[in-house]
Amino acid sequence: MSRMRLLCFNIHGGRSLDGQRDLQRIHHLMQRLDIDAGVIQEMETRPSRGGQPNDVERVAGPERPFHLICPSMLEGQGWYGNLIVSRYPIVRGLIHNLETRPSLEPRMAADALIAGPHGNLRVIGTHLSLSIYERRSEARNLIRLIQAVEEETKSPLLLMGDINEWQRPSALLRFLDGHLTPVPCKATFPSLCPVLRLDRVWYEAEGIKITAHRIDGNDIRRLSDHLPIVIELEWPEPWPEKRT
Repeated sequence: MSRMRLLCFNIHGGRSLDGQRDLQRIHHLMQRLDIDAGVIQEMETRPSRGGQPNDVERVAGPERPFHLICPSMLEGQGWYGNLIVSRYPIVRGLIHNLETRPSLEPRMAADALIAGPHGNLRVIGTHLSLSIYERRSEARNLIRLIQAVEEETKSPLLLMGDINEWQRPSALLRFLDGHLTPVPCKATFPSLCPVLRLDRVWYEAEGIKITAHRIDGNDIRRLSDHLPIVIELEWPEPWPEKRT
């Protein structure tokens, strides 16, 4: 059996609860957890928010040289939004516009096809709106856009991110659960006393064991207002793919 490990983390612009902005802490966390691919929300490189031109490299480090940048807001050479960094090549990268109302913060999804050690893995990271009505619309658009991508071979798929949905029962979660399989995981927000499951993971794959674990600890709780999730994949070699 082979394994692959991913991190899903809303990093709060890289600003920890001590008020300091230090993206290398995120890199050190990925090193400590032996992460193959990081799926980041609230990546911040805008100069007005303390961003620097090499911020993506500071998060990814030399160990994850392949990047998919997914800006939702731009400022000069800087941007804010989603990011995927990977140890393995990203052979196709797409940015999906979830068509949020113009008066609100734009919401996007990063869609990366990663050439993993034994086959391609499709990884999608997103961050949905605070407005429940916008979230529902964005979720519908996201599934439509995911399904519209033409693939010669259907690769295992992971969807993850800050979904901003805490209500139960939830029409939004029922909708997403109807299209993809949810992966159970504990609450991640707020990091100091997590009670809300804002960060979630879904998959579409056969023959692959997928688990998600909230990562906790005094040092990790202060990295962001969210706690990170580690997603572990275990599969036979090579992993299953389907012709479309």
